[in-house]
Amino acid sequence: MHTVEIIGGGLAGLALGLGLRARGVPVRIIEAGKYPRHRVCGEFITGLDHDTRRELQLTDILAGARQARGVLWSEPGRPSVRHDLPEVALCLSRYHLDESMASAFAAAGGDLRTGCRGPSDAKPGRIMASGRRPQAGSRWVGLKQHFHQLDLREDLELHLGQGAYVGLTRIEGRAVNVCGLFPRPGRGEACGLIDRVRAAGLASLALRLESATPVEASACAVAGLDYGRPASQLAALGDYHGLIPPFTGHGMTVAMQSAALAARRLEPWARGRFAWDETLALLQQDLRRRFARKLAWGRVLHPWLLAPHGRRVVHLLHRWGALPLGPLYRLCH
Repeated sequence: MHTVEIIGGGLAGLALGLGLRARGVPVRIIEAGKYPRHRVCGEFITGLDHDTRRELQLTDILAGARQARGVLWSEPGRPSVRHDLPEVALCLSRYHLDESMASAFAAAGGDLRTGCRGPSDAKPGRIMASGRRPQAGSRWVGLKQHFHQLDLREDLELHLGQGAYVGLTRIEGRAVNVCGLFPRPGRGEACGLIDRVRAAGLASLALRLESATPVEASACAVAGLDYGRPASQLAALGDYHGLIPPFTGHGMTVAMQSAALAARRLEPWARGRFAWDETLALLQQDLRRRFARKLAWGRVLHPWLLAPHGRRVVHLLHRWGALPLGPLYRLCH
């Protein structure tokens, strides 16, 4: 059979590798980093169905994830908004998840090459899954760190600040993942997580973080975030294909779902049943049908969480009992 080469060993790349190995397809993953490592991520998986978990050999790996249902939206000077997710979500650190998936891929006979950058030119059998496409003019920076001795008021807390939002969720080992999206700091401004939380007007949250115990090795940052339209490149998956705003809690799921779609299309190509151009056209069609609407609605709703007038409308609708939480959830999931 033909070998599928995956550039990037993040969630999308590893999930695709596992899905293809389950089908007996030879796979090579080329990853620039090494495992385990921390990544800027909400570490909160929503809407991943059991069939996709089974298809990608993730059932046992995700069995140890903490379950979450309740969400608390908090904003200084306003009453908190609490609701339940339509379905249970899974909380697991990328440090643990990526390492487990990489080990499972290698155990399944996959060829995993770490510490080296793969080529980016188009080639039959080559899939780009190397994460986000950095944008030099982006105004966003993502920051993440784990904390111990940090009590949560709900399974997931989402704090809305001045042009920023921060999510907190408990992961394995009684640690809490704190991940936020902030405006890029100016020259000379402090750029640590707690500094940016305080600069966003979230003073009470900053005090809670200062009272907790940080896991220093888990601190990481990412810049150049782009929530624009999906890439036109056909052989692209996960964040490389399109980055969904993090408030949806759906980015990890999109990576895995796109991998499942790709595995179904790539197996017939590997067995010589379809030409490469036809395979790519079908895959792009699948990705567009599955994710175009979700990514578009995420881009539409994203500014409402950052603009004061948008948040006022949300609070008024919630007070009147007219906030369509179920439909809004389904639009992005």
